[in-house]
This record gives sequence, structure tokens and C-alpha cells, in this order.
Amino acid sequence: MEKVLFDIHLAEAEINANYNIFYTDSARKQELLNSVLKKHKITEAILDTSLVWYSGHLDKYFKINNNLLKRFIESAETLKQKEGLLAIPNLPSDGRGFLLPVGKTRFLLRIGDLPHNAFTFKADTILNRYGGAYELQFNILGVSSSIKPVVTLCVQCIDTTFVKRDTISQNGSFKSSIDIIQGKQAKILHGSIYFPEVHPEMGIFIQEFILFHSYQPLSVVQPAK
Repeated sequence: MEKVLFDIHLAEAEINANYNIFYTDSARKQELLNSVLKKHKITEAILDTSLVWYSGHLDKYFKINNNLLKRFIESAETLKQKEGLLAIPNLPSDGRGFLLPVGKTRFLLRIGDLPHNAFTFKADTILNRYGGAYELQFNILGVSSSIKPVVTLCVQCIDTTFVKRDTISQNGSFKSSIDIIQGKQAKILHGSIYFPEVHPEMGIFIQEFILFHSYQPLSVVQPAK
């Protein structure tokens, strides 16, 4: 099961890294996932049944999850040494925004070591910018039926604070964003990842943790005809 999940997460990472290709070609996406099932000589039904079984035997799932975290950390380190840095997915290449410094871009969260089961983050800079959108994105591994992290993203302005909350229900790529009114001046970007109900020994692996500011809103409302 560990080998199967490892390859599935690799396939999902490939899909997320090439979003424009796979999400406009669902057959290609399914073909990649089917190749993993074929490699391990199982069907999608067998995989689903196995995941249901492990949800009732969490001690065994915890062990697999911890091993997967270690393997992904080793893989990330190998990739960093080989290529010099990790690829940053799905960022605009047209100069319409810029990355905000956040310190570490990949880390292992041990739930039992987090105050109040929450990991907090903050952009390492004073923003002083008007309007646009602020985006958080990362890849996550360790989410299960018993772990559904709640992500809170906050943009603090002089007289207003914009807040966005999302629940992560699956492993893979996560993205959240907040559009700021043009006349508002953002000062601080911060947030948290909260784990409501977890086992104290469980761990979450996060990589490619990115905060990004876009000069233009990410969602544009079209005028009525």
C-alpha cells in the first residue's frame, strides 16, 4: 500500500505541475493514474476498498503515512541537490505579480508539537500595496478522513482585514486567494493551518509553500449584457 500511495502522489504532483495540460485533457489525466494502478496490478475499486479498510485501522495507516513523509522529504532533498531548487508550480509568467518571502518552502509538521494544533505563517515583508490579489499555494501530503486541515488566509489593511477560510479534504495541490478592493492598502499577509481532530503522532508534509501577490484580481466579474 505504501508503494501504491507513493506513486499515486507522484502522479498527482505531475498533474498539478502541468495543470494546463492535464485539466484540459481528462483522458490524459486518467491514463496517468491508470498507469499507476497497472504498475501495481490493482484496479481503482481495489484501491478504494483498501483506503476504506485503512480508515478503520488508523494505526497501520499512521505507519504508512510516516514512511511516505520520510520518502517525500528524501525525494525533495535529492531533487534540490540535483536541480538547485524546487520547481514552483502555476505562477504567472507575464510579470503581473511577484513572490512574497516566507522563509521555508517545505517542512514537516508534527501535530503533537504544534501549539493548539495550528501552524501559523506570515509574509516576511510589509506589503504597502493597493488592490490586487494575494494567493497562497502549496502541496500537502498526510491528509486523510481523520485529518482535514482548515486553512485561514488573512490580508490586513489599515482599517479592514480580509479573511478567507478553506478546508483541505485531499492530498495534492492546494490554492487559496483573496482579492483586495483597489482602494485598500494591504499591510500584513498572514494565516494558519489548523488541525481540528488529529492523532498527536501524525505528521503532515508540505512543500512548495508560496505566497504570491498579483497586481490584478484573480477573479474578474464580467459586466451584465
